Amino acid sequence: VKILVANLGSTTFKYKVFDMPGSDVLANGGMDRIGDAHSQHTYRLGGADEVVQPCRLPDHAAAIDEALARLTDGGPLTSVEDLDAVGFKTVHARAITGVVELDDDVIGRMEDFFRLAPAHNPAYVAAIRQFARMAPGATRIGCFEPAFHGSAPLRRQLYAIPRHWYEDYGIRRYGFHGASHRYAAEKVIELEGKSRLRHINCHLGGSSSLCVVKDGVSQGASHGLSPQGGVPQNNRIGDLDPYALQLVCDREGITLDRALEICATEGGMLGLSGVSNDMRDIEEAAIAGDQRCTLAIEVFTSAIRDYLGAFVVELGGL
Repeated sequence: VKILVANLGSTTFKYKVFDMPGSDVLANGGMDRIGDAHSQHTYRLGGADEVVQPCRLPDHAAAIDEALARLTDGGPLTSVEDLDAVGFKTVHARAITGVVELDDDVIGRMEDFFRLAPAHNPAYVAAIRQFARMAPGATRIGCFEPAFHGSAPLRRQLYAIPRHWYEDYGIRRYGFHGASHRYAAEKVIELEGKSRLRHINCHLGGSSSLCVVKDGVSQGASHGLSPQGGVPQNNRIGDLDPYALQLVCDREGITLDRALEICATEGGMLGLSGVSNDMRDIEEAAIAGDQRCTLAIEVFTSAIRDYLGAFVVELGGL
């Protein structure tokens, strides 16, 4: 049984092909800077040496095509139809959490949340449908990120809004990067050799979040209703007073939809630095003397410190 596990980030695509039930890794690879002129594909087929191949990847669809081309051209698959299942790290579909089969109903709920996860849900739905066309016989499974944070106490989930907004529309803090934070929590327990632990996970990169963990169980995370909240990230604004958007709409004569689109495309680390949404580029510019990039890094690290401090208090110390 051959299973491909796909992990789409906002600007990345990573994958592994397993031969089950033995969990033997037949191939693995990853691409970063998708949509950038400097994207590349790093992969390994079986026991062969790692290959690093520059390639033009305008979007996630091109990244998936590139991965499947390598897997079927001298790789472990004779064709895409060899796949028995494709697993996805999925982001947001409100009440749907955990591991589920990606049928039309689930995909429809993901589409309902396009506006809350603009960097992920549209790309994931497109990828799911791409695999459905290319490997119609393969079962498609999603592992939704908020599942790990379902254990957070209600006081860490609720906003100070009318109660029916929470009850009727599900407006609350969900938390994301669940697979990453669950793995980190389990790994800490394994390394420390004991299960009763208090620690804070820091998932930092193009997409960033922090998670407070007690005895292997999430007590909350920095993300809120959507992945746009929390600390500033590559294309995410982080925590923002909601009235700021109304002010911008009034002053610039734009719609809320347009303001949200600007947040997702021109905000985040790009908005702060004016150079790039990639921390590697921002650090390089800061070292070269760009003061705006230096300030962008300080804003990012200050937000991380704020959450670290709050989470230490939540745990009663470390």
